[in-house]
Amino acid sequence: MPNIVVRGITGLVYVLSVIAAIFIHPIVCVAYFFIIAIAGQNEFYHNVKKYNIKPNVLLGNLLGIILYFMIVICSSCEEDLSAVFLAALIVVSLLVFIVELYSKAKEHFTNIAYTFLGGIYAVVPLALTSLIINIKGDFSPMILMSVFIFAWCNDTFAYLTGMKFGKHKLFERISPKKTWEGSIGGFVSVIVAGVVISLCSDALMLWDYIVIAILTSVVGTFGDLAESMFKRQIGVKDSGNILPGHGGILDRFDILLLVLPVVYAYLKIRFIFC
Repeated sequence: MPNIVVRGITGLVYVLSVIAAIFIHPIVCVAYFFIIAIAGQNEFYHNVKKYNIKPNVLLGNLLGIILYFMIVICSSCEEDLSAVFLAALIVVSLLVFIVELYSKAKEHFTNIAYTFLGGIYAVVPLALTSLIINIKGDFSPMILMSVFIFAWCNDTFAYLTGMKFGKHKLFERISPKKTWEGSIGGFVSVIVAGVVISLCSDALMLWDYIVIAILTSVVGTFGDLAESMFKRQIGVKDSGNILPGHGGILDRFDILLLVLPVVYAYLKIRFIFC
């Protein structure tokens, strides 16, 4: 089967699965992004091992699970349960250091650092989806969906514009193919998408969607570059092969791993003071 067909089918399944997960029910959303987060974390660990780094995968995954559900519980205001998860997080974090004492590896703190980084980089951002979808105190799927739409628009139109008009390199040392023209094309597309979404949804004001669109485009570009930097360091083209034609989880969610925390911070501050 031609690669473009495989890529198209995979992309369609991915988009439809995200839409379904966001709109069906909050529990479905939590479960879906939990699977994605843990898969992304393990993909991260698998890749850093190629660079002779030895994270504690078992404890790292346990940390990721605790982190994910501790963040999810924050949206339900269950203080006692949050305290239990916080205690578990502290215990497992201590175990990471203790277990590493018995390791024969030479770079102990490098291993410890990458054990924690797997959860921080891959799990925490995706756990924030459960907070964003309930940011107004009720189920508001369109707010979270808009972030994904902006990310997809930015990615797609940056690629198309860059292919057609790209001449000036954006960050050649990290990603030789990215251009300023492509970035501008992606930026314009998310502004247009923000206006269109505001006409179809009253979950947020027009200016909210515009701000989120701008944040997604600007921060998402850095997220893309950060993932390229990571792959360049360990010497791989794709972070994985779980998504035929698209690479791995980290390849597909690279923009969102930095965007989701920033969007959550903006929305949280916005609803506190406005």
